[in-house]
Amino acid sequence: MNAEKIILDTEDHYRVVSVDRLRDCINIYVESVQAQCLCPNCCLPAGKVHSYYTRRFSDLPAFGSPCTLFLKARKFRCRTDECPVKIFTERFGDHFSAYKRKTERLAKALYNLAIQNGGRPGERLCNLLSMPASDNTLLRLVHSAPMPERPNVTELGVDDWAMKKRDRYGSILVDLSTNKPIGLLPDREEDTLSGWLKAHPGIRTVSRDRYGNYRRAVSCGAPRAIQVADRWHLLKNLGEAVRKMLEREHVAMRKARESQAVSAGAQKARIRSLASPRQHEKFRQVKDMLARNIPVREIARVTKMSRITIRKYRDCDELPRRHCTLSSGLGKHLEFISERLAAEPDLQLKQLLAELQTRGYRGAYSTLSDGLAQFGLRCGKKQRMKKVLPADSVFWRPSKAVALFFQDSDKLPLPQQKFLADLRSKSIQLDKTFGLVRDFRHMMLKERSSRELDGWIDAANDSGINEVAGFANGLLQDYQAVKNAFDTKWSNGPVEGNVNRLKTIKRQMYGRGSLDLLERRLILTPS
Repeated sequence: MNAEKIILDTEDHYRVVSVDRLRDCINIYVESVQAQCLCPNCCLPAGKVHSYYTRRFSDLPAFGSPCTLFLKARKFRCRTDECPVKIFTERFGDHFSAYKRKTERLAKALYNLAIQNGGRPGERLCNLLSMPASDNTLLRLVHSAPMPERPNVTELGVDDWAMKKRDRYGSILVDLSTNKPIGLLPDREEDTLSGWLKAHPGIRTVSRDRYGNYRRAVSCGAPRAIQVADRWHLLKNLGEAVRKMLEREHVAMRKARESQAVSAGAQKARIRSLASPRQHEKFRQVKDMLARNIPVREIARVTKMSRITIRKYRDCDELPRRHCTLSSGLGKHLEFISERLAAEPDLQLKQLLAELQTRGYRGAYSTLSDGLAQFGLRCGKKQRMKKVLPADSVFWRPSKAVALFFQDSDKLPLPQQKFLADLRSKSIQLDKTFGLVRDFRHMMLKERSSRELDGWIDAANDSGINEVAGFANGLLQDYQAVKNAFDTKWSNGPVEGNVNRLKTIKRQMYGRGSLDLLERRLILTPS
């Protein structure tokens, strides 16, 4: 095989003159051998050579070294009398584009790296692959790439995503028939989405969450479209209502935990409440003001507390316990710590940290001190404080226990089945909630029909459980979209998946990219 076919893989268009291997690069000298060229103005062939010149192109690396192609090109005379162009440069149909300094195959490789990795990560990767290119060069390739032609969308999914969490949000639009993103909106306001829908009148179905701006925007921008509330968000909202009720019923949960610990033969212990005396005093102050029928807004202004917290206190007879998750992995060392403190009451925290590090503990000195305080354990200078050993039941906090209400009972481990049974036996409201949750889940995931939805809403309102009744009343505010969630196949699952992709791409851009660049990378990146 000759050098022309190895280097350029073409026939009769180019001839390789020589190849020079330098210390840090490879130079390849090529000349054009095509007999004639088409005039760019009149498109008639011309074969009269006017002069020669050299063009320089960066190419794909060879043998681990950057490669440069030197092309000896020509200028031709156009012999057509009517054509105003008398002299034109040689044009090539492959490898070499006009006004470019990179071969087409190198530009394609750099474009793929830019789409997958972004600017600065792509620049570092290009340097490792012997294709040096700046981050700005890579981003220009992305900006200059043609966007795919947008199909006529009939089934649309919409959801919000955080440009800056708790500060600025945008909206993502996904074609549910292909599960591919089709665009990004700069905010999640009603007018923005409504204007987009009016510009695309073919929308027949819109899947969304229960955000009010989206509901009103679809009603205004696409009044004939079927709105579908997302099933996952409905279950999530119901789970939040159950969690609030579990926090209110934490006394029943404590009794269920103690019953489980006794039946398992575990050591009975209670976790020390992390609430300070000041928090107890605020709790009593809020309860007193609620008893005097002072509005929640006024209580929040006086006490400088969140209205959500005040409403939670309204439904609680005792101050809810705080539960903290330790990322350092201290929980699995608690048995060892309790044994060491029992054997050596004067054990210093520094020595305990050294022993724990040999067992795989990855936390720092201050992290260990704070973690021990959360479990009521003290050592060293704090040894005079009462030691309270942790209980196995710390797992059963409301955020964990709520998951048991949504899972099939026969698929739960036996300890969790018994805990759930004890929990229901200790509280009538928890037992009612369990039945309502199971009925709602069966109606949505098994029957896939809204035939019994009205009856379920009436049962939830008659249950006397404020949290579940509030969820049921919220369904009535978006009733038709909720019914469609039961009766149709559409959901926001593909939208959530594209939101995760969007978050990954956004984190790669280090805040430098514009919304247009983010949209291009999301749409052009192969999924």
